[in-house]
Amino acid sequence: MMKRLEKGEFYSPTMRQIYSSYHGIKIGMYSYGGCFCAENIHSGTEIGRYCSFAKNVYIYRRNHPAKNKSTHPFFYNPALKVVDNDTIPFSRLVIGNDVWFGMNAVILPSVSVIGDGAVIGAGSIVTKDVPPYAIVAGNPARVVRYRFGPEKVKQLMGSKWWEKNIVDIKKELHDFTVPLA
Repeated sequence: MMKRLEKGEFYSPTMRQIYSSYHGIKIGMYSYGGCFCAENIHSGTEIGRYCSFAKNVYIYRRNHPAKNKSTHPFFYNPALKVVDNDTIPFSRLVIGNDVWFGMNAVILPSVSVIGDGAVIGAGSIVTKDVPPYAIVAGNPARVVRYRFGPEKVKQLMGSKWWEKNIVDIKKELHDFTVPLA
């Protein structure tokens, strides 16, 4: 119902407020897709604007305690009513703007930043931070190449185009519909 009333997940401020308040996931305007699956994205994740998520993207913000006597969540998750306090804290992840996540990508708790304009290849297992405009793929994911050269990346980062709303971007639509030179 909310999706229909507010023109879908691209535009809905209510969906973003619910995810922030109830799930601890901040989702920037115009981002869409699998980022609206709280079962797959853990608390402590902040997602920029204009991000594209395929289905089945998994973002984990903590691991089981491999050095404890048991790795079972009974012994660190108070929601399961065995322990009183959460003994394994969630890490924080900041995802930049205009990031594209391919199907079945997995982001592990060791990652704290995915830069603006990055592309996460389908099926990738990301174990470390991703620089702006990098294309990463594989298991473990590694930088395959960059979308643009250093000067173009610097120019794009400086423009902060993602801070504009879609109404203003429509005035420059041609710039967004052709390859950059």
